[in-house]
Amino acid sequence: MPRRPSNGQQPNGTANGHHKDDEPHNRFSIRLTFLFTLVALSLSFLLAFTIGCLSRIILLHQTGALSAIKPSQDHALSTNTGIAPYNEPTRTMSGKQRSTNQLPSPQVLEGKDVPYTTYTSKNFYSAATVTANTLHIDRSTAMLLMTGKSSKEDGGPDLPQDNTAGSEGGGGKVINSAGENTGEWTTCSESPSSTCNRGRDNINTMGHNSDADEEHLPAGQHLLIDLKDVSSSFLNSETRLAEAMISLINESRLTLLSYHCHSLVPIGVSCAGVLLESHVAFHTWPVEGVITLDLFTCGGMPLIPVLPLVEKLFGVERSEEEWEEEEERVGPSMLWAHKLRGFREGFAAGYDPSDNPLDGEMERVVLGKMDYDLKRPLISTYTDFQSFDVYEVLRSAKRSLTSFQKSLDTKHESYESLHPELFVPDKLLFLGGVMQSTLYGEAAYHESIVHPPLITHNNPKRVAIVGGGEGATLREVLKHRSVETATMIEIDEGVVELSREYLKEWADCSDIEGSDADWCLENSRVEARFEDALAYFKTKFGQINQENVDDRFDVIIMDALDPNDAPEIAEELYQSDNFIGSLYRSLTDDGILTVQLGETPWFGSAPDDVGVFVNRAIIIQKFEEVGFKSIHIYEEAHSELTGPWSTLMAFKDYNTRANWYRSAAETDLLLKKRILPTKSGVKPLKYFDGATHYGYQKPSKPFETIECRSWDGTNKCGKFGGFSPKSVNVPISNVAIEQGGIVAKTDIAKQSYIGMGEQVNSVIARPSTWSIIKSLGEENMRSIRRYFDALGVCNVFLGQTMCCAYPEILQYMNTDNKSYNYGDFTDLNSRVARYSPMNDRHLEQILRASRMTLRDINQGEEIIRSKDSPI
Repeated sequence: MPRRPSNGQQPNGTANGHHKDDEPHNRFSIRLTFLFTLVALSLSFLLAFTIGCLSRIILLHQTGALSAIKPSQDHALSTNTGIAPYNEPTRTMSGKQRSTNQLPSPQVLEGKDVPYTTYTSKNFYSAATVTANTLHIDRSTAMLLMTGKSSKEDGGPDLPQDNTAGSEGGGGKVINSAGENTGEWTTCSESPSSTCNRGRDNINTMGHNSDADEEHLPAGQHLLIDLKDVSSSFLNSETRLAEAMISLINESRLTLLSYHCHSLVPIGVSCAGVLLESHVAFHTWPVEGVITLDLFTCGGMPLIPVLPLVEKLFGVERSEEEWEEEEERVGPSMLWAHKLRGFREGFAAGYDPSDNPLDGEMERVVLGKMDYDLKRPLISTYTDFQSFDVYEVLRSAKRSLTSFQKSLDTKHESYESLHPELFVPDKLLFLGGVMQSTLYGEAAYHESIVHPPLITHNNPKRVAIVGGGEGATLREVLKHRSVETATMIEIDEGVVELSREYLKEWADCSDIEGSDADWCLENSRVEARFEDALAYFKTKFGQINQENVDDRFDVIIMDALDPNDAPEIAEELYQSDNFIGSLYRSLTDDGILTVQLGETPWFGSAPDDVGVFVNRAIIIQKFEEVGFKSIHIYEEAHSELTGPWSTLMAFKDYNTRANWYRSAAETDLLLKKRILPTKSGVKPLKYFDGATHYGYQKPSKPFETIECRSWDGTNKCGKFGGFSPKSVNVPISNVAIEQGGIVAKTDIAKQSYIGMGEQVNSVIARPSTWSIIKSLGEENMRSIRRYFDALGVCNVFLGQTMCCAYPEILQYMNTDNKSYNYGDFTDLNSRVARYSPMNDRHLEQILRASRMTLRDINQGEEIIRSKDSPI
């Protein structure tokens, strides 16, 4: 500022601090130069930037993110995954990256056809990222593989020279399936040679797109994978994750056209890759040790075999520095799901979902679910006839992963380690994509299909098994002392051999007392025939003669495929008149045939003959036509299958029906006599006993319900489905005995019950009880014998003679030869249907209180006419 003059005059002719124009002046005003303002603002910005950087460092240090961003150098990726060591890029505080080594570029595998592609992009605001990298496949290299011409001068297309691939792992190299650099390009012509087929020899053509197709179907495979307890340093390293992704794509014989990665602030990495076949993407949470990844392809190569590679490449274990002291150290664990996407049926010529094991029950039950703590394929292959898949699973709702891990720890004693058999994962067997058996449900299923017919038969010596390649049905048959020969007829020998290796528990006979082989099929009582059961029975029992009469079987057990899941096989196996007729002829006179019939219907199901279970209705009809005298259906709900499982049992002789209705105590006694004990002392049967058999005697309510909806329109349930609510119960005091007959004391309407309370309390002597009464001497059982002989009502409804005796006046009313206006609407003989779940469920009502008035009866009119009546 200029100095003030010595004479007190102000510059410009002013005096005493006033301007010439006498305007007032602010003596406290300050004038700032431009230079001073610029310096002050610069210092302020510098101070703010310094404080911000220090705050960021302090914040990241407190959250532990810095330790995750800076990986431990002694934890090399190559140790865990076989991927080459990496050089971590240097990051500045401004969010920019000073790359000492660019991310690896997509690689072209030897023999891969890579068509020409174009690339478009758009940049977006990305303030939350530390880095943003996009890398492309070398398009000129891809065209060289296709045409052998790398430039326009050579007759090739005019391609832009794109050097985004970088120097390491980029264009100019061919990487084969082993990850090796061959050093030379393989030229592919329009008709690719065998060395340039992109793995077509291994393509699964089950409704997927073949890589050879010029036009793909609107269908694909989707693999969803979650990994936890993974190294946080690995999950925050863009380079290591990109290398793992490229290795995964290469080993999977896919083509990565380009990918884009972001390192996020404060931590985490997201990448998305464009495949020639579709896409791959993942996101990481390094602090939590979690990565989620999904891979979608529309090509033909199956994706499930890629899972072990994903676990190997991305399941990097945490280092010692990454574990908290109180944390329990566990290895990485993986959850995954495989889903078929899009549409195949109607687009692929001749496609049948039942022929594709991935398009059905296996996907619904196992592959498509993420709620298994453990899920891994033990074997997935094909026999000469069908696909064979075994999965080991651990469902959190039923078993604990922690308990399973403790059971494997033999160094520390715990309940789990002392009883490891209670915590092992379940095994699921799929044949043709349909679940057949489970480790924790196979005993309940196989006991339910074997022991009811064998314990019902008086003395089973010769038993035939149709199917049952796992060997568990045979195992249960060999537990019976009386069995002299067990013939197993299985067309698929491959199932037997694979089951021996992967399902050892199913055919283990080592604990059966007296067994001369550990593997059931090597038991001396077993005859294993690997041939078509239809041809075997048709040829051997087309007719009965002197040569084959002694070869007939006492019991035949059909443990073949569910008729509702294998329609083509069911048409031959379950609907052939010749085959079912030969089965009937192959049974002895008192023989029993048992067939598994698949899942039990629900209350809302339509009748079998018009619903999805039409094959079951046809089977039952065929069994009736061929001559089986009594047919029963029952279910077992503990087989660990998709629902309760139903079984049908048919008797060639009606008298055998009496054994089916034994009491629980009688069945338990027979089991004690017939079942061989175990060498270890454990119970030989896990689920089946007398009480279980007693429960099988009455079908479930849905079976009765769908019978009531039958197409014949007879409204059977309105007549005999329990006690009708429309019918009136007339007290016993309203009738009286007059002149040897029963007379109504009041008006009684048609279809009225009389004395229901007294009838349901009647005395029943079942066939086994009645045989005891008849065997006792006259002196010992005189009164009881006289009681039943004189006043009881006897019939063979249960297969053999049984008697019912009623109190007081009902003894007289229920004597058949005196019935007049009172009795059964349908006589007892016609009511004994060969197959009727309704009758089986209401057996007690039929035996005790099934009679009603046959017409309206006026007061004083006879209900029961005496023998001496003149009319």
